[in-house]
Amino acid sequence: MDALQFEIARFLATKAAQKRRTTYQQVGEAVGWNHPTGRGLGRNLEVIIYYLADRGLPPLTTILVKKGERYPAEDAMAYIRGALGNIDIEAAQQQVFAFDWTGVPELAVEKGTLPTGRDVWLTSFWGFDPAGWGCIGFADEGKRSRYLRMSQPGALVAIYVTKGRGPDDLRGKVVGILEVSHEIGHAKDFISGDRWAEKENNPETRGKWLQAVKATRAWRIVPEDWMRVEDLFPSSYGSALAEFIGASGVQVPRDEAERLLQLDVYGVPVYGSSQPVDPTIQTLDTAINPSRAVTPSLGPYWVGETDGPKHLYILELRGDIATYLGRTAADVDGKSIIKVGFSKSPFARRDQIQSSYPKGTYEWMVLRPSPVPEQAPYANANIAIAGEDAMKKRLVDEKAEVLGGEFFLADEWLVHNTWRAGKYAADRAQSVYLSGHGHKDRDGASENGESSIDSILQTLA
Repeated sequence: MDALQFEIARFLATKAAQKRRTTYQQVGEAVGWNHPTGRGLGRNLEVIIYYLADRGLPPLTTILVKKGERYPAEDAMAYIRGALGNIDIEAAQQQVFAFDWTGVPELAVEKGTLPTGRDVWLTSFWGFDPAGWGCIGFADEGKRSRYLRMSQPGALVAIYVTKGRGPDDLRGKVVGILEVSHEIGHAKDFISGDRWAEKENNPETRGKWLQAVKATRAWRIVPEDWMRVEDLFPSSYGSALAEFIGASGVQVPRDEAERLLQLDVYGVPVYGSSQPVDPTIQTLDTAINPSRAVTPSLGPYWVGETDGPKHLYILELRGDIATYLGRTAADVDGKSIIKVGFSKSPFARRDQIQSSYPKGTYEWMVLRPSPVPEQAPYANANIAIAGEDAMKKRLVDEKAEVLGGEFFLADEWLVHNTWRAGKYAADRAQSVYLSGHGHKDRDGASENGESSIDSILQTLA
């Protein structure tokens, strides 16, 4: 095996030692694969499984599955059966989990490279705003002492929004994760001045949750991955009354923690924390790992996420745009301020842009696609770039006013036509990519599809 294949095998061995399955995306992100979702890994995995079989070691690649699945997909099973015959996949996975991988020197993982032993907890907030509220709070010292006694520093605390409080579209959903230290203090020490004043001026929250434990990092789950708390954590949520979960927190078992780790997240600031914030959209498992990151693009399309599946989007700024632009209502009648682009998560991209604006009457909304997602994402950023460039070209050709970068003032009819132009160009690029030109590996990736997409991009110039 080569160095990359040993790195993949070591990653799988570490997951096996934790008795956890892993996904193609997690492997791709961990080893810096050029497609973070794992497209094209098949040939390396085949080498690995034969290497293991030749040495009489359990088949590590059987614990590599698609997101949300328990067993490998049928296309992956083809090369597993090619190496091992018609095996019982459940028995093979259990053999992998039971094996002592520390006794295989070439697959040993350097100590400290993966966050083993992290607790995962569940509690509820009235919302999720780590930039202003950098802690978890308890009603009394007894509840805080219980948490400190039962947890370890660096625990991950999943936050769901209470079903009776908070924004309507967030209620009952798991929307974020805090990394929590064991540094204790009064809640005022870990909450911004404006949020503290807001809390203490409200009779419902005045004097509550004062026994605090400081948070050090935070991640927001992309809205497309939001789940109801009872669906994501059925046993944890069902283990106690909602009031107890909100007041004291409950521990999350291994299988439910694994579901959380597979969700896509992006880093957000935490009040009072000096930890750097990584806005890259990636799985939580990768976000908390100090593993090697995928090298970001150096081109003009980098928006805080690695390559991989992408959706086109058009965002619209809602509010009095005449006042915003300093013009009369007649000047902007029938027009919209829009932003065109692409992202793994249009909702997350909207939230990232909105976070740079002060709170007020102006709000960015996802205008297209509608609904989100409208269709499966395009395979990679190159394909999405073809769509984004087509949208920009249509806007410029039809004399939309350029407001800088990817922002435009456009007539409503033109916004509709712009979306159609972007989808048409991206669909064409996707078709070329999947058309079968050139050699395909076991995962179906065309080796020369990139150059064909480049030709579509050339026609947009």
